[in-house]
Amino acid sequence: MPPINLYILTPIIYSDRQKTNNESLTQEMVKETERMVQQDLFYDKKSKDQYKFHYISSYLYCFVVAGKIDDFKYDEIMEYVTGEIDIFTRDYGAN
Repeated sequence: MPPINLYILTPIIYSDRQKTNNESLTQEMVKETERMVQQDLFYDKKSKDQYKFHYISSYLYCFVVAGKIDDFKYDEIMEYVTGEIDIFTRDYGAN
């Protein structure tokens, strides 16, 4: 699997780790994480190289879809993660 597609696994991993057995919830997670990544790609084609970011943000967004956290908490966590962990490629933003 190409690294850009790793985010596709996040609803499955979330469901396994959280012991959910709800196919409709998993499908909603698939739909929402796909929408999120495609929106990023629409605005910035180079974001396809940011597979670590897409993986982490998609996994965390599964918690939003499941109603475990809200969008504000998601943003707070993502801000912390991006500030503390190197999840972007070194040449991102270079021309």
